[in-house]
Amino acid sequence: MDPKQYWVALNMVVGVGKTLFHRLVTVLGSPEQVFRSSLNDLMQVEGVGKKVASEILKLDVEKHIEREWNFVDKLGLEVLSLECPGYPPLLKAIYDPPPVLYFKGKNLDEFPVPLAVVGTRKPTNYGRIVTEALCESLSAMGICIVSGLARGIDTLAHKSALKTGGETIAVFGCGLSHIYPPENRYLRDKIVDRGTIVSEFPATMRPDRNNFPARNRVISGLSHGTLVIEAGEKSGALITAEFALEQGREVFAVPGNINSPNSKGTNRLIKNGAVIVESADSIVQELSVSVQEFLEKKKQAVKKKPEIAGLSTLERQVLEVLTQEEKHIDIIIENSRLSPAEVSATLVQLELNGLVRQFEGKLFVAL
Repeated sequence: MDPKQYWVALNMVVGVGKTLFHRLVTVLGSPEQVFRSSLNDLMQVEGVGKKVASEILKLDVEKHIEREWNFVDKLGLEVLSLECPGYPPLLKAIYDPPPVLYFKGKNLDEFPVPLAVVGTRKPTNYGRIVTEALCESLSAMGICIVSGLARGIDTLAHKSALKTGGETIAVFGCGLSHIYPPENRYLRDKIVDRGTIVSEFPATMRPDRNNFPARNRVISGLSHGTLVIEAGEKSGALITAEFALEQGREVFAVPGNINSPNSKGTNRLIKNGAVIVESADSIVQELSVSVQEFLEKKKQAVKKKPEIAGLSTLERQVLEVLTQEEKHIDIIIENSRLSPAEVSATLVQLELNGLVRQFEGKLFVAL
């Protein structure tokens, strides 16, 4: 058997978590040696009781590996162990790196500047606008957006990176044979085309709430820093931020409305020392000198926003009133001094041109 396959097998043993996995390998020498050890030798390792030792010894390694490799081949996955040269260096540097990574897409060590972007599953209109604007700007600079494919901010972050033709990594809280949430099947396929999907869990492991904190540590571990956009007081995004701090990575937060529950977590992060984010540059200037130099070299490839040329007088009048803060159509009518019919028709045209976005309740923002 390939030595890497013993890593995969040990990763599948019930009761062997990441900490215990590393301890077993450190004491006994390798995953292969772990399976060749006696019950007594296994129980000499701190944290290994008779139950876990028995689980290790009773595992039919060849049978499990054959089954797992069939899924790997069927799904077109690649597998890395911690000792493989292509293992992402930032993730390898954390306290408890995943012993095994499954991935599909670009090689995980091909993303020079990965940055985690996380937040609530139920963003406000403000959160949507900010996520799209920041992720599009960061992606256009050459930064790879890392997130968890969850509903809300995660999904918006991935989509915004793809919109600019940029790269993105989606970290799964389940095996890569599953898609969670299921409505992100198409997005998952798009990410494989432009970036990578990755998981530390065996290919067929189903989504489980206990897996997501572990997933969050991988999101932050893969990244130079973690950006939190809208998070409630008990949001999972705050767990990712905590992991980032433990891993010695920078934490960034977007300030929010003090009366919004979705801003309680981000505002507290800022109060406790997170870097306040007002633009993409707020993030870049806090990254290492080598990263800044790399991004500077890529500046010539940054896509510029299309110039607002050829607009009619009415379109210009309406745009002068709009900002990135939501405005009701009645306010736009009042401030533009145009008729309701003129404003309605002009807003439709501006939206078709990608210069304005409408939200529920006849609220509009400039893009």
